[in-house]
Amino acid sequence: MADATTLTRRSALEGHYSAGDYGAIKDGTPGITLQERRALAIVHVDAWDDKAAECAAAIGTACGATPPAANSKASEANGTAVLWVGPNRWLVSEKENRDLHAAMTGKVTDELGTVTDQGHSRVCWRITGPRLRDLLIKGSTIDFDRMEAGDSINTLMSHFATTIHCRAEDSADLYVARSFAVDFQHFLHEACLEFGLRIDEPA
Repeated sequence: MADATTLTRRSALEGHYSAGDYGAIKDGTPGITLQERRALAIVHVDAWDDKAAECAAAIGTACGATPPAANSKASEANGTAVLWVGPNRWLVSEKENRDLHAAMTGKVTDELGTVTDQGHSRVCWRITGPRLRDLLIKGSTIDFDRMEAGDSINTLMSHFATTIHCRAEDSADLYVARSFAVDFQHFLHEACLEFGLRIDEPA
């Protein structure tokens, strides 16, 4: 049996992700640029109702990014994003350069809430470009014209449960369950063709 410490994480999109230009790209400028974000550490934190404020403070101490005070918002600091995903629930995401789960459980104790490792179960795409909102409208009934930087939106994109972190006017990270990653990649590819699609190498 292989030593678990020697195993390399494999992308759910292995064999289904090809960098290049596709569709109606005009004058060399794509309407959408898509890039899979690999090697992410992701944890889900669920605070007990009567400990939500203390739990939020503990998350900030553990990762440097304090959960937003408002619903449907995200905060970001030093490469770590904290996304609101429900009442007293947050998704914490960053590049995998430390044991994020251990850092969280060291501060978010059992008295404050629960911490679940999600790095193995989510796939993230960074999508940028002037046609970003046109793409999102294709898959969801959300009014994306009102979406602002710092929003964290949970919706069905096509028929896939998706968490959208709006990072800028024309940039968003989309998180989908690993088991749906291939189908979601195909949906994105087909939906972007009319805008002109550039798929970058994974980052």
